[in-house]
Amino acid sequence: MENYSQRHKYQPGMTCSVDGCENPAEYEVVLYDFYDYSSGPTTFYEQDYTCPFLCQTHLNINEEQAVGERRPRGSVRYPYTNRHNSLGYSKYNPLKDVYPQFFSAGEAENASQIQIDLNEINAELISYLAKHPEYLRHLNARKFEMLIAEIIRSKGYDVTLTPQTRDGGKDIIALYKSPFGHQMFIVECKRYQEDNKVGVELVRGLYGVKMAERYNQALLVTTSTFTPDAQEFVKPLKFELELKDYNDITNWCKEYSKK
Repeated sequence: MENYSQRHKYQPGMTCSVDGCENPAEYEVVLYDFYDYSSGPTTFYEQDYTCPFLCQTHLNINEEQAVGERRPRGSVRYPYTNRHNSLGYSKYNPLKDVYPQFFSAGEAENASQIQIDLNEINAELISYLAKHPEYLRHLNARKFEMLIAEIIRSKGYDVTLTPQTRDGGKDIIALYKSPFGHQMFIVECKRYQEDNKVGVELVRGLYGVKMAERYNQALLVTTSTFTPDAQEFVKPLKFELELKDYNDITNWCKEYSKK
């Protein structure tokens, strides 16, 4: 891992740096930027002393509510990090990677196989998720939508992510072109925890959008599973409405990583 300056050193038992949060710290926050000077390129990479540590929950919120361009010399406003509005953007290093001496060998080995950059959906991340699908639930909601959009794109579809501010019903619009005509699909994504099953109400709602807006097919994708009522609802709608759960997404990631 790249060396960088750290004003605040992590100690076992430290909590998230967000005011009032008592969750254990899980990530160290760093500020990243890149300068293309005439004398040569220079990377700026140091601990964010305004918010040095985050838990998983506040990391997700921090990314979900970020506004701006994540690029060198860009400007991103976050709810928790980079409170001095430095150029560049925030990255997150798992504490098990930065301070392995405080974690058991087994924990460090499991967490250090890759540094997940939650800012980007790329082949490296998808390959990692194929091997460690439990991290699917660590992505924030928007990044999960971006992941599903990228997987669908890899299957030959033209995809469009809908705006984040919406009433619901569709997160992705996918167009498949063939010599026999075009088909338009809508996809709704639900990044839920394992014990939060998707019920029939959401399935009915997506089907209603599909019918009202005359799409060819609808797809509901979740990191959880579906209730029996939801599965029963789609049985007579085989070619109109599909349900994809945690195991299906894992298989998609495995297929993607083989390409």
